[in-house]
Amino acid sequence: MAFIGNIVWFVFGGWLLGTLYLVGAIILFPLLPFLMPMVSYAYWPFGRRPVSKKAVAAYKVENNMPADDDKFAKSSAVIKFLATTVWVLTFGWILAIAHLLSGVANLFACIFIVTIPVALPNALANIKLIPVAFAPFGVRLIPTSLADDIDKSMAKSKL
Repeated sequence: MAFIGNIVWFVFGGWLLGTLYLVGAIILFPLLPFLMPMVSYAYWPFGRRPVSKKAVAAYKVENNMPADDDKFAKSSAVIKFLATTVWVLTFGWILAIAHLLSGVANLFACIFIVTIPVALPNALANIKLIPVAFAPFGVRLIPTSLADDIDKSMAKSKL
């Protein structure tokens, strides 16, 4: 099902949004290795979900799994803050507005054209991508089933 959703997403505007992410990653070349997962996620968002890196780390500790070898995790908080600030001031807000406009356009397509099975999932995916557009460095993209397990684990730990 995710494959079909990704094909529909790509045909109905995902290629444009993904290309905007790619242009931003190329222009901010030093951040390119860290932005490439977000670029691929913008092209093919179904079947994966963004989860905070802290939640993934807590899940790994809880389940006795080995720690990540994340290149960006070893950098200082100042560098992460500066990278996120540069991204938000240059491309993050543009991409967030693009996702918002695309989501609204898909919702209007749901209302005025009878394409609810196509337009509604695309609208929801655009809304889901707005926080990722603003802060791509604080999330990991993982399969949806694993993200659900992490959510359940975090809920159990809060009890």
